[in-house]
Amino acid sequence: MNNKGKNFLCVVLWLACLSATAYGVCNQTSSSQADRDLWNQHGCWQDFFLWQYRAYDARAANWNNRGFFDACNVNLEYPKHWNASYLITYKLNDNNDQSWHGTIDYRSAAEAAGGNFHNHIFHLAIDDTSVFGRFTPPDQVKTSCLLYDNNTVGANNNPASRAGDFIHEGWHAWNARWGYNGGGGSCGHFNGPNGACTMSPCGCDYFYFHGVSVYVFGAMWENNGTASRFHSPNQVQVEFLCDVADQSSAPASVKVAARADANARAAGRFINGPGYRCGDPRPW
Repeated sequence: MNNKGKNFLCVVLWLACLSATAYGVCNQTSSSQADRDLWNQHGCWQDFFLWQYRAYDARAANWNNRGFFDACNVNLEYPKHWNASYLITYKLNDNNDQSWHGTIDYRSAAEAAGGNFHNHIFHLAIDDTSVFGRFTPPDQVKTSCLLYDNNTVGANNNPASRAGDFIHEGWHAWNARWGYNGGGGSCGHFNGPNGACTMSPCGCDYFYFHGVSVYVFGAMWENNGTASRFHSPNQVQVEFLCDVADQSSAPASVKVAARADANARAAGRFINGPGYRCGDPRPW
């Protein structure tokens, strides 16, 4: 190859690298109605996202091609990430008589800080569309394009489902913090299909029924090693989603998405299912 051809190849490769740096694999051209409706309630609140990236340990190196420096562009992954965390932080009613758990519980499961809920974690996005999210020990909470792309099949590209996955993956970190193996499956759940759970090869949990009065706000992390006081990852996710659907000030589109996600999980992810469905009477 002559020098002219080599120079042309170098330019092509350089441009390809720039392109790879500028854009993630997730679709970055649109956002869901639910994302836009929630976004309109805060109007890209700068003080919040400047707090959020630290609270969730969202690092520029992991998010720089996903909107970390364009945090008011709701089509990009990082703005969608902090939009979902706004839902957790501000939109739950914290109704002592009806809410499964309080804002303090869901924030503690999702946010980075170590404590009773888990050791320190950090958040990053991945392009693996075989999962919604994944906890990679010892400290990585990963959420995939399925939660960010507005053109993917399914109903999980919305702030409620995204926030629910923060809590789900944070609960895998809870398992690690307290020495539980999550059922022994390769993904931190029981292998399936199993009982009423249709997930295969892994993704099945038990729903450990409890009344809304059993856990005071802030105590969701507590367990006694038996089914009488315990939560599985899918369970905390469903309880959160139903609190969004039934006990929140979120926009109607966010509530509808939360209900659909929770009820689909209740039908297909619990060995002793279906688990609790949004709108069912809440047990005491």
